[in-house]
Amino acid sequence: MIALAGCAAPSSYMGIDLTTPPSAAAASHSPSLPTATDLTALPLPDLARMAQGGDKHAQLELGIRFEEGRGVERDLDNAKKLYRLAASDSGGRIWVYSPPVGNGTKGRVIPVDTGAKQAGLVAAKWRLEGTE
Repeated sequence: MIALAGCAAPSSYMGIDLTTPPSAAAASHSPSLPTATDLTALPLPDLARMAQGGDKHAQLELGIRFEEGRGVERDLDNAKKLYRLAASDSGGRIWVYSPPVGNGTKGRVIPVDTGAKQAGLVAAKWRLEGTE
């Protein structure tokens, strides 16, 4: 039998337990229309799941919680990591090198779509500068 441990959902993110089921508030959150009040009220595991999934506003809020020690132990390293994620542009097309497969073939560069483009958050850039 083959074990597929890599397919299992992670049980934690940045030290936050993700094994509790998502709350109703997380299910109703719309990443396309985030507001600060939506995220500040979310339970920590829900916020961590969203941050792990690439929600830049959730990454920023979770970073603030780590920086200020709200609901988690104060950890500037985790705050900086989250601020960097939230501040960086992401998504769109990237180019990936695929090495040669078999005899006589050549490697090639192929386009990979990584989802919708998202601009980094200015507020995350300010927070990151303030922690450096």
